[in-house]
Amino acid sequence: MKKLRFIIFFSFFLILNSFSVQRDNNLLERRMIKRFNEINSFLINYNKRNPVTHSLLIYENGELIFEKYYNDFNSSKLSNLKSVTKSITSLLIGIAIDKGLIKNENQKLIELMPELFKANLEDEKKGITIKNLLTMSAGFEWNNFGGKWRSGWDRAKDQNKYLIEKVPLKNQPGKIWNYNSGLSHLLSGIIKKCSGTSTLEFARKNLFDPLGITEFRWEKSTDGNEKGNSELWLKPRDLAKIGLMMLNDGKWQGKQLVSKPWIIKSTKKYFDGFPQIGGYGYHWHTRKFNKYNSYLAAGWGGQFLIVIPARKLVIVNTSKWNVARSTYVIFELIDKFLIKD
Repeated sequence: MKKLRFIIFFSFFLILNSFSVQRDNNLLERRMIKRFNEINSFLINYNKRNPVTHSLLIYENGELIFEKYYNDFNSSKLSNLKSVTKSITSLLIGIAIDKGLIKNENQKLIELMPELFKANLEDEKKGITIKNLLTMSAGFEWNNFGGKWRSGWDRAKDQNKYLIEKVPLKNQPGKIWNYNSGLSHLLSGIIKKCSGTSTLEFARKNLFDPLGITEFRWEKSTDGNEKGNSELWLKPRDLAKIGLMMLNDGKWQGKQLVSKPWIIKSTKKYFDGFPQIGGYGYHWHTRKFNKYNSYLAAGWGGQFLIVIPARKLVIVNTSKWNVARSTYVIFELIDKFLIKD
């Protein structure tokens, strides 16, 4: 009899517990739907005033939990990633180091591309390292948003040669952060020189193909190689794959595409960067959302790939790139709806 009472009681307990779990699950689902509706409404209202957003994708624990497109954009269209390209170029440098094509990031540029140093140059230029390029601290006199040297570089037939030979140093390499797209294109030149193939083909073989990225476009610079600083076009979901791979310490479907040490070094803060974003690593920005550290790739006009490791979040936000100014609405959205505690 006692055994029967125990069985009845236990069965009753299981039934109550299942109701409780179902109730909790329903509550959680309702809260998630409410949050997603709030996010969507927030962006719809923002775009009524500023019709610039193309996509917002949110992944949590590797699962796509939110995906919306705006202003006649859709999942099959390629996005111009603008300076998000710089962060992809940094990953390719890491892969080249992993493969032994480059010794390490402390190797000097003159060792890898001596042809750029044939002119009688100041000695400090000969000390510029790959790390100086990656951390935007090579020391050149430069305004990335205009001025004599940037405009001259834009028009130059050989942009890497122009940067090294023509643009003077203002600071000692490794001391001062100064955002410089020319440094990113130098990295593309290093990839081409060390791999014996174009930057695009190196990316295709070692990053895009393993990630299942089959549709892309990468515009060439005046020297015939892909621009290390900009003009890579990807679909938003494919950009997210790169973030998911990085969140997983460089692994994708069990295969190590980029070494974990490179991911760690790349996403560490070495300098203060743009005030509106935060710090700067190896061509990756760093930022704190509430108490959570993040790293992100950012491009003109509102192109973002954001990874918040402690929350297992990967966020992609793409926008119209050919607008008068950049948009950082994604930061407000994350603070308001994704990071509340």
